Amino acid sequence: MSTFVGIDLGTSATKAVVVDAGGEVIARARCAHPASRSVHGRVDPQAWAQSIRGALAELGPAVDGAVGVGIDVHCPVAVPLDAAGRACGLGVVWDNNILRYYFNQYSQRRSEQALAATGNHPSQSTFMALAHPYLRNHDADAFARMTTFGMAGTWLGALLTGETALDPTQASYSGIFNTLDPGQGWIQETVDLLEIDPGALPPIKHAVEILGQVTPEAAADLGLPAGIPVSVGSADTPAASYALGTRPGTKPFFIMGTTHVINSCLAAPDTRATALQRCGNRPGEWLINGVTNGGDALATGALVTGFGGEGRGVADMIRTAFEISREDAVTAPFFIPHVMRERGPLWFEAPCARLIDITRETSRAQVARGIVDGVLLVDRMVLGSCVPKGSGSIYVTGAFGADAAFPQMLADILDADLDLVDESYLPAIGAAGMCGATVAGLVLPEVASRRVSPRPDWVAINDDRWDAFRASWTQATGRELLPEI
Repeated sequence: MSTFVGIDLGTSATKAVVVDAGGEVIARARCAHPASRSVHGRVDPQAWAQSIRGALAELGPAVDGAVGVGIDVHCPVAVPLDAAGRACGLGVVWDNNILRYYFNQYSQRRSEQALAATGNHPSQSTFMALAHPYLRNHDADAFARMTTFGMAGTWLGALLTGETALDPTQASYSGIFNTLDPGQGWIQETVDLLEIDPGALPPIKHAVEILGQVTPEAAADLGLPAGIPVSVGSADTPAASYALGTRPGTKPFFIMGTTHVINSCLAAPDTRATALQRCGNRPGEWLINGVTNGGDALATGALVTGFGGEGRGVADMIRTAFEISREDAVTAPFFIPHVMRERGPLWFEAPCARLIDITRETSRAQVARGIVDGVLLVDRMVLGSCVPKGSGSIYVTGAFGADAAFPQMLADILDADLDLVDESYLPAIGAAGMCGATVAGLVLPEVASRRVSPRPDWVAINDDRWDAFRASWTQATGRELLPEI
């Protein structure tokens, strides 16, 4: 039976799976790489390689019969590569503080046409090519040896095959790639502005294409069969979307973790450039992501209101909010949850957080409800800006376990059916699936999920609070409401 390996190079760990010809996961493994971020704003590919080696070893004999490898990576991360396709220095992460200097130096020098072609709001996170002047001025040795200015996926593909490429899902966050019209490739004006040698840019290939074959050196080092095909791969969120069967017109999905990420797939680019936007895994698809710092906001709210720190405090706060009576919920305060800078579509350059309408009569349960409602009502706002109306049920992924409170409150506030997905290896599964589809026509089965539906009596209360919250949010932030898509 044919099997396919999926390698997910995440921010903190590598996850790997083996998927059989029916799309079922028959082995999985995880190996952390805590040393990868030991230098602020930089990342060590050697630590990545070590965790990949560990994860594949943990898969054991299941790897031996594999006939293909799919890959995905966290994004955006720039990596300088030498002539042999090896990292010749530390990678550069998007939130490197020094990149802010280069953003201020270069971003406004782009023409309206060049900026529009990126399909994104001008931001440090969507202008990863700023790592090029950073390397030139702050890591001269790596810059001198660099022959390919790649990203994390370029590095991983070269590690396995010796070939270099970059897929559009990663290139879309470079700031030098034409996301609106990907057939045009690199935006020459911005390439020239940053003084990038066009010959140092990797060729653009779609995620589902075959990059090359596992080299004998990679096979010996990583324990993979030599000569089997490796797909170009994608960023991690697009890989997860592939595992969920995301296409234009299908249900969106919502990732709930430290950040809350709402994902939607469109058949044409969103020219508003408010949410984070990237090309999809296949030609003719675009993925837009609405991001909030929802998990951080919940943790901050739990800490400052006395529920406690770490996960236990958040869990206690959510349980208290869930158990409140409808009568008390109606008069609960509102939490404006922007405890740190926000990315698209909110684009707050500074924190803006406060608790509104709290009085001496406000109970502990009402405070809890106000915190949780504030986070989820902003999620509702962002959802409306990224997902067309009438899209139906929503996939939701997160570490919910047996907890029924938080998903139920989310369903009530969104007034939508939620299909909860407990699978935590979605990107790795999607990566394996992309390779399998190209090599053997593999079709991944529908991901198992459990349905949570809104409670009508709570929907009415939340709709009233939604109207009041939007007025409070506009007054507190000084911003107009997000336009709906």
